[in-house]
Amino acid sequence: MSTFVIPAFVAVLVGCGIAVLAFVPFVAISYRRRGGLSFWRTLVWLAAAIYAMALWTYTLLPVPPADEITCAAVQLRPFQFIADILSFDTGSVRTLMTNPAVLQVALNIILFVPLGWFVRQLAGRGIVVATMTGLAASALIEITQITGIWGLYSCAYRVFDVDDLMMNTLGAVLGSLASLLLLRRREGLQEVDAPRPLTVTRRLTGILCDLLIWGLFGWTVALAVGVIAAVLDDGTISEPGQIVTFIGFALPFAAQLLSVLGRGVTLGERLVLIAAVQVRRPAGLSRILRFLFGIGGYMLLTQWTFPLSGLLLFLLVAVSAVMVFTTRRHRGLACVVSGTEIDDIRARAQAVPDSVDD
Repeated sequence: MSTFVIPAFVAVLVGCGIAVLAFVPFVAISYRRRGGLSFWRTLVWLAAAIYAMALWTYTLLPVPPADEITCAAVQLRPFQFIADILSFDTGSVRTLMTNPAVLQVALNIILFVPLGWFVRQLAGRGIVVATMTGLAASALIEITQITGIWGLYSCAYRVFDVDDLMMNTLGAVLGSLASLLLLRRREGLQEVDAPRPLTVTRRLTGILCDLLIWGLFGWTVALAVGVIAAVLDDGTISEPGQIVTFIGFALPFAAQLLSVLGRGVTLGERLVLIAAVQVRRPAGLSRILRFLFGIGGYMLLTQWTFPLSGLLLFLLVAVSAVMVFTTRRHRGLACVVSGTEIDDIRARAQAVPDSVDD
């Protein structure tokens, strides 16, 4: 059971981690290339990330200890699987379905069917690209195996099999054909430049991007400094010091401050194409209030503690969360306090020429 459960667990865990790391650029690309973000496409990309890791975990794991490795053979004879199937008793359908050679061929095909499906669904490519992608991915896995994970082991710990290359590639082709048959017709899609409504989901996506920009930047700085220090010192990654922690906080804080003071919106809001419409004057004071009652206040209260800071942080988060759902156009607390209206940036771009013509 662990042979199947452990690779699946690792694939889901690492795939979700990759999805978190890639979420911010994924949102930015989706809004600029497709005009928005759909639940279906987001779910498919998450499945693709998990599947990509599953390809590696199911073909490379479990990894044996170096002192227990048994060098595997190399199988370079095409269609050897036919002889392997015939070498077993094939007197009945039930016996054939439990034949280890048949199961291996079937699993090699099934494992790569999603790859062909993803190539068509996400990349919009056909059978030729799916075939080449399946062959390249399978070859990379087989070479990784035959080289003992690129020299980590002294020899291959799994069999290099040319039939695996063929069956994997066939699976990718079948997946592409299945995707073609099941592909939904995309009718009535909006143009990329067409304005979209400011929904709760869109506002929450922008907020999530703001939090990830802050958290992932700080984590990246701490990890990079730790790895560099480990390479230059004793090989041990230590806890980040105060200077590193301050840099991880200060740079995204300054970037958010400049974004709000310059354009009246946070970095996350800019990613989801939200523009600020200044109502209250003076604009400078209004944008400072928008920053302090939004991402800036949250970052400050989590960084510096003082009496009642925890209570203030809780109230800020709670009130902001409620007001995203209850305010007009889902403006939220910061926009209400600062007297800021928000709109789709594409709607603002279309309104400028109209106002000039008038």
